[in-house]
Amino acid sequence: MRNELLKNRNHDPRITYRGENATRLDNLTDAVFGIAITLLIFNLTNPNSFADLLTFTKTLPAFLISISFLVLIWNEHLAFSEIYSMNDTWLTILNTIFIALVIFFVYPLRFLTLFLTNNFFNTDIDVSINGDQVPYLMVYFGFVAFALYFVLYLFYQRADKTKQELNLNTFEEFYTKQQKSRLLIMLSMPLLSIIITLIINEFSFIWASVIGGVIYNLYIPLIIIWNKKFKKKSQLHE
Repeated sequence: MRNELLKNRNHDPRITYRGENATRLDNLTDAVFGIAITLLIFNLTNPNSFADLLTFTKTLPAFLISISFLVLIWNEHLAFSEIYSMNDTWLTILNTIFIALVIFFVYPLRFLTLFLTNNFFNTDIDVSINGDQVPYLMVYFGFVAFALYFVLYLFYQRADKTKQELNLNTFEEFYTKQQKSRLLIMLSMPLLSIIITLIINEFSFIWASVIGGVIYNLYIPLIIIWNKKFKKKSQLHE
């Protein structure tokens, strides 16, 4: 599936795509993402009555949000591996940590999305959590999200350090550094959310929960700004 998807992706002619054929490590990573999605599915309520069927249907928004997060993370890995094909011990270690975090990410992601589904869609899905525990749920989620993006950052850091072995051209070196800066944005938001949540939680768990979640909206303007700067700078390499 990865190989077929790579054939249909838009490729930049300034980049040499060294990983168009999936390695065994790539296939293992894809399998882990498949397992993660399977865990989400099997964690859904088993509909044995019409009431159960209605409850099952109400979990659809949470399931779609969870799948979207996983696909987003998987696409980050795909984008890296199609450019940098590396048989590297450190990258193997990083990839092992990455796939472990993906599996670990499933349950906090599922729990948080079900909790948000209850609040935004006024559903009655059984999620047991006290109000004063919500900030710690935000911290839990934020820590795993931070760890995933931090490992992805280390992927590009490793590629940057081995640029001579990879024979990166001038644009590829530029691209690698720009992806590192983007991932710094991606990992900084969960970290900022954790810090702000813990600080505000000393005074109000309600505001800690709200503001800790709202912080993630900063992704939108920051990524738009990054994208504009990236396009402007990349024109200098044409």
